Amino acid sequence: MRRQSSPFLRGGNLRDSLGTTLNGLLERLSAAERSEIREAVRAEAFARGVVYYDDANRPQPTPVLLRPRVLGGNQRAYLHRVTRILEHAYMRLVSLWQRDPRVREILPLTELELRWMSELADPENQVEVFFGRFDASTDFGSHDWIKSTQFFEFNPLGAGGTYLAPTVDEIILRHVAPALRRVAPTLILESNDDPRRVLLEVLADHARHLRLKRFNLALCQYKGLEGGVEEFPKNVEFLRSLGIAVWHADPRELRLADGEIYYEDHPIDLIYRDHEINDLAAKEAAGDDLSAMRHALQHGRCISSLAGEFDHKSVFEIFTTPELAAHFTALERRVFRQHVPWTRRILPGRTTDPAGQGIELMPWLLEHRARIVLKPNRSYGGEGILLGRDLDGTQYTAALERALENPGTWVAQDYSPVAEKDFPLIDGEGGLALAEYFSVLGLFASEQRLGILGRASRKKIVNVALEGGLVAVLRLL
Repeated sequence: MRRQSSPFLRGGNLRDSLGTTLNGLLERLSAAERSEIREAVRAEAFARGVVYYDDANRPQPTPVLLRPRVLGGNQRAYLHRVTRILEHAYMRLVSLWQRDPRVREILPLTELELRWMSELADPENQVEVFFGRFDASTDFGSHDWIKSTQFFEFNPLGAGGTYLAPTVDEIILRHVAPALRRVAPTLILESNDDPRRVLLEVLADHARHLRLKRFNLALCQYKGLEGGVEEFPKNVEFLRSLGIAVWHADPRELRLADGEIYYEDHPIDLIYRDHEINDLAAKEAAGDDLSAMRHALQHGRCISSLAGEFDHKSVFEIFTTPELAAHFTALERRVFRQHVPWTRRILPGRTTDPAGQGIELMPWLLEHRARIVLKPNRSYGGEGILLGRDLDGTQYTAALERALENPGTWVAQDYSPVAEKDFPLIDGEGGLALAEYFSVLGLFASEQRLGILGRASRKKIVNVALEGGLVAVLRLL
């Protein structure tokens, strides 16, 4: 008789596969063991720098939730495939922006950005390459998990979580997974790909494309920044442990000599950048020498390439506007329909609604408050996001009016429910209670690899610093 595939792989439901949930397994541990696990996770996380910096630049522990999210191999493969399809769609944005005035209206650039783009872009020879993070939500435990998978935005520059994701996975695999396996021996978990290895693959693939004979790297980020997680120095340490010649360089420390980029006395072949050209151009206008960064962007030695400037939420307007989506392949358009929420810049005029019907946008937005999310077009970290369903009519109308004061700087997006999951809260004595969190994924993809950052929050707008924490995302063998 032919054995059926695992019910977990079909629907992502651990209860079907194990007869219980991960929370159920934690409940079967003794209070003393849960308390010991809690303290071990907290101590190692703080010791390894899983912290954020408060307004006074003091390190504060970032909570690490003790229950991992678990996905099956087919789910991981599907997320990887869809992420790569969306990345390839993003790679066409520069050429579309250059030749289609409608795209330039949807993706406006500042005066400094326009100047650098016009001076550095080479339509005949440019090759677009990314290392970034897609933010998405999916419910692995649902039998309809593919339908629940929705992408919210793409962070094509300075994507955070490259150090945090693998570190949290390692901590949970060390302290939580063995205890769970003692009560469920077939619960064999492993991490997804380390985002730093994803980055390394992107850099190595691009170096091979350029036929480079050397592989010296610079991870470029301003030094002396206050606040946030210091991932670049830790990533340099990791890459050096693999035998890679790599340095953490402030972009102002790079110099150009005889057509070659240097950091100190080290020749640099490829740069991974953390900063938008708008920021770099402003530093240049203030008197800093950014000629090395200009050279890297112009000659394909920088990742992400110029297409990384299109971090606008309004990119999804291009993907969800039928006449503009026609620029993309049939496969890409199918992914847009399945996994990209309808998005429009907030400004007067006619457009199409999520069903493709012609509408006057502003009256339609006023009528459909409960299904709309309002977002600043070029912010990050959840800043400024407003859920229409959480506002009363007066507040919502006022928010739309504020957006209209600077047309196109805000977008309206069709609301996609974020996965809601129960996570265990364990007190100092090992007592266990469950609390509902909203959970999202950050996806880092290369040709062969997929890294996943898990985050969760008690608030619908998921922000680790606001009643939230980091979540290990592990694969079931």
